[in-house]
Amino acid sequence: MKSVFTHEDEQNGNIGIGKLPDDLISVLDEIAKEYETVIPDKNVSTYHTWYNDMSFSIKTKVFKIQNNIFWKEKGSIINVNEVDELYYSNPQNDLYKNNLYGTTVNYGIHKDGIFSFAGIHFYRVIIGLTDGNDNIITRFNYLNIEHKINKGDYIIFDFDKSSHQVIKERNELTPRILLKIHFLVGENGYSKEYIERIKRVYLYYEWITRYITKTGTDPETYYQFFLGLGIQLFYKKNIEKIIFIIILINKLFFQLSNLNNFCSLFIIYSSTVFFFWMRYQLFRIR
Repeated sequence: MKSVFTHEDEQNGNIGIGKLPDDLISVLDEIAKEYETVIPDKNVSTYHTWYNDMSFSIKTKVFKIQNNIFWKEKGSIINVNEVDELYYSNPQNDLYKNNLYGTTVNYGIHKDGIFSFAGIHFYRVIIGLTDGNDNIITRFNYLNIEHKINKGDYIIFDFDKSSHQVIKERNELTPRILLKIHFLVGENGYSKEYIERIKRVYLYYEWITRYITKTGTDPETYYQFFLGLGIQLFYKKNIEKIIFIIILINKLFFQLSNLNNFCSLFIIYSSTVFFFWMRYQLFRIR
């Protein structure tokens, strides 16, 4: 896999930006054409289909991408296809003026993972299946490099180390179809059994975070607002200071215990969620 990287950095993770081999472009066309027919509503911000939920026809074509020799390298490499996905992305206009809820994580500077395992690197690959993107940027801030993903383009980066963000340049709709695939790469000397154990950790992490972000995107129910607004507030600037001030006020004026501090935060948050949910119910404003 070494050949796919264009920037190598031990601290911030290796990344690569390039083109897939020409013989795979027709496969991408076939996947995109078929996937367009299953997207139920092209007005939504995102629509995801996990690998195990893909039709047999699409899955066999994605399999060709996943297992192409282009990705191979020395050492142990495992395609973590359980978290691979096709997705439709269409960031809404006035993106930075509106509440983003479950999609907040994409538009702030972030790392996708939180782990660090000896001798193991987990890589996410994003592949463009459609053209026409002159508006949506994927930016790696620590390297000061960016790219607009179009058909046949790939971006590969370290899941745990590489900080990045998605930026929308202009206020116009730019729908895209993208494919995400994932690889665990173990250095020589590490057994396949060890890598498989690490794989399970990433699977559980991805399943949990994907459920939360997907459920909290474009919320309609109270539960969806509860998860989506939580994600948005988690990435809000100075949120730690706000929580600290609330706890300090409780301590100074109400002499509440740690348990009551938690309860008061929960009540405040639940009430805030209720306000956002009722506003949506009454005025269709998110």
